[in-house]
Amino acid sequence: MKVLIVGGSSGIGIATVKTFLNAKHDVIATYRTGIPNNELGAYWINADMLRIADIDSIEANISAVDLLILLPGVSFGKSISEYSDDEMDEVLTVNFISQFRIIQRIKHCFSDDSQIIFLGSIAGQRGSADPIYGASKGAVHALAKSLAKSMAPRTRVNVIAPGMVTNTGMYDATNSNVINGHLETTPTRHFISADEIANIILDITQPHWGQLNGACIDLNGGQYLR
Repeated sequence: MKVLIVGGSSGIGIATVKTFLNAKHDVIATYRTGIPNNELGAYWINADMLRIADIDSIEANISAVDLLILLPGVSFGKSISEYSDDEMDEVLTVNFISQFRIIQRIKHCFSDDSQIIFLGSIAGQRGSADPIYGASKGAVHALAKSLAKSMAPRTRVNVIAPGMVTNTGMYDATNSNVINGHLETTPTRHFISADEIANIILDITQPHWGQLNGACIDLNGGQYLR
């Protein structure tokens, strides 16, 4: 497969890049800061999701896509009264608007049996103490459902929705009391790792999942049950 991974330089992103390369797929990945390890074998594009010109450069660097994996994300962990306008715009743009823009620009590059995988979140399903982050992820879930209808049968669209994820910058920046609180309310009593998520993405994009469209794969250990 020809795979485009947006937000591929750290956390879930770099784990996904490595997983798909190990599975012998052709990988193009984007990064915002910090030059990734070129020895991995991916083709890297420097792209800031806040810059429309950078999003345009993604389109300019690709000609065909079988699988688009959208992983960019940012959170300030603030309450509604603490958010500045610039912070609100950044979260909504990186987590939602930029992803719409990317799809809009490269959909003509999709193959006749293509897929999109969004990174949603438990925060987009049940709400969050960070209301802007929760709203941005809720928008991702809604967009995925809409595109699953409008882009089929040529393109299937699905979401993965984890709770806390280890081996990520967001996890490392989270207060230990908050982490312990989440752990106590997670029936499995452990969190999923970035590597585990990458392997799940690899699995659900295989042919035996061909009927999966418009679905949300919950990866929260039972912390939120629908």
